[in-house]
Amino acid sequence: MKRFMGGVILVATCCMFLFSCNEKPKSYRIVTVMTDGNEAVEKITAKNDTDAALQYVGRLEKMIADAASGAATNDFKAMYIISPDGDTLNTNEDLMTAVLNPEPIEMADIDSIP
Repeated sequence: MKRFMGGVILVATCCMFLFSCNEKPKSYRIVTVMTDGNEAVEKITAKNDTDAALQYVGRLEKMIADAASGAATNDFKAMYIISPDGDTLNTNEDLMTAVLNPEPIEMADIDSIP
């Protein structure tokens, strides 16, 4: 009987470990505030806050590039990413530093540029 209970506990522990490692993507919101005061809300899914912040930065870069090339008008005033917990991720300085990861350029790298 002790072996049976030990086996059951082992199987239960393994199942709990497998289910906890297989996290489902979370739902985040990207809120774009337009110059006329309206807000456009878009839902995205991401594995974690870092992945969501990367998606946010990618969309922001695309919007700025489109506005600079004249392909789109710059009709937004602000853009935010909201986590499922209600936190505004783009105001988290540590997270944004980790996402952008600025690497210093060394002088040897500059000399090798054609």
